[in-house]
Amino acid sequence: MRKTIAILCLSALVGGTALAQGLPNPFDAGLGVRAAGFGGAYTALAGGPEALLYNPAGLVMTPGLRADSAYASPMGLYSATWIAGAMPGLGAGVAFLSAGRITDPAGDPIPFSHFAAVIGVAAAGEDIPYLGRFLRLPWPTVFGLSLKYDRVEMATEVGGNVALDLGLLTSLDLALGTVRLGISLTDFGAGIGLGERTESWSTSLVLGAALVTPVGFLATVDLAMDRFALGLGWTFGGGIEARAGLSSQGGVVSFSLGLGVSWQAFVLDYALSTHPVLGPSHRLSLGVVFGR
Repeated sequence: MRKTIAILCLSALVGGTALAQGLPNPFDAGLGVRAAGFGGAYTALAGGPEALLYNPAGLVMTPGLRADSAYASPMGLYSATWIAGAMPGLGAGVAFLSAGRITDPAGDPIPFSHFAAVIGVAAAGEDIPYLGRFLRLPWPTVFGLSLKYDRVEMATEVGGNVALDLGLLTSLDLALGTVRLGISLTDFGAGIGLGERTESWSTSLVLGAALVTPVGFLATVDLAMDRFALGLGWTFGGGIEARAGLSSQGGVVSFSLGLGVSWQAFVLDYALSTHPVLGPSHRLSLGVVFGR
């Protein structure tokens, strides 16, 4: 059981910034591989199926129809898988987190797993009825929301509940390139009942900004209550994107490297993240873009 508790604490460490840090879930495992290469600074860059993980407003930025699958092994402690699809303004995905074989002192197996699902929608502000009467912004803005479900099995306890994500994105064209600004509120929910107790969702409020230049260089930053993340990227060779990032949360600083390769309809992404005490985290994803 001690190992179970350790895994829960460590997965919380690599998850998002928490207003009220709760029970870690697959959405906290860094399943967005492109985002992981930027150190998790992805609130303003979110797009495609990864928008379901970082900012649902980014679903509007999805070019055509895209399907993604990803595998992550954070610090070698557990494994997480992700299968998702998105089209402009709509996306859905499922995720599974497992800690492998955990046993009690007598050698009997202790179940520990999460199954999670999410569906999201997004639209431009001018396309949302009545919104313009209550909110006027200086630049075109898109809004998104997603509904998440997480079912957790831990030892003899089983529970599940839903949470809501909200997000917005806006952009401004400047001489240096396009500046994107984003806000996301993730994992907002009543909590997950486990036996006689309720575990809160790991609710996060994040502000993000990014600069995307015409020459392929980009910089992105996320800021939350106890987390800061910075990422840099460079696209070259017609379909290769190199990434680097750092993040600081709770006094723990980690560095990331990432690489993305696009070839015809396929997109392959890899990310490596370090930890000052524990082992590295490896993430790999394969995406298919239809109609590119």
